[in-house]
Amino acid sequence: MEIQYRPAEKNDSPKLAELINIASDGVVEYLFHDLVPGMAPAQVVAYNLENDNFPHSYKSAIAAVDGNTLVGMALSYPSFYHKITNEMRDFFPADRLEHLRDFYTSCVNNSWFLDALCVAESHRKRGIGEKLISLTKEKAMENRYNTLSLIVFADNALAMPVYESTGFEVVQKFDLGGNKFIKHEDGCLLMKCDITT
Repeated sequence: MEIQYRPAEKNDSPKLAELINIASDGVVEYLFHDLVPGMAPAQVVAYNLENDNFPHSYKSAIAAVDGNTLVGMALSYPSFYHKITNEMRDFFPADRLEHLRDFYTSCVNNSWFLDALCVAESHRKRGIGEKLISLTKEKAMENRYNTLSLIVFADNALAMPVYESTGFEVVQKFDLGGNKFIKHEDGCLLMKCDITT
């Protein structure tokens, strides 16, 4: 069956959260672990998505669907919103935010930020990630942005070829120390792609 692409819907939120958790490769688990009694980190993310907690809202996502199954997603919004907010300071322990300070302060100004991109393992290597990036570029242009940006772990061998083949280049590298949740030691890359019509 052909993959269909559409704006994400509210009832997609649990699956979106699951894919965001996979895409974060430990960051979501690190931030949210043990914060909300009785709720796993992905469940907290799903709650925020369902409740349209912009920018982390289901409305910020594009869904890739195979039949009735959501198999991929791209969550994006203006880069201005990729930062540590007062609400985050009120909710997350200070040491967790400090650990991720460079992650949240590295930014390509006036760009459209691709916060999370993930394709279910069963559907990888079928061009879905590339298509989601293409649709995210269109979304950026619709919102009058001509640059797309993202952050990726430097040692993410699965994602890097996809980003490079779709026009992204490295702008900056920064450290992000590993821990029991984040299993990466090589830091992160801030990447950008100029969008041409």
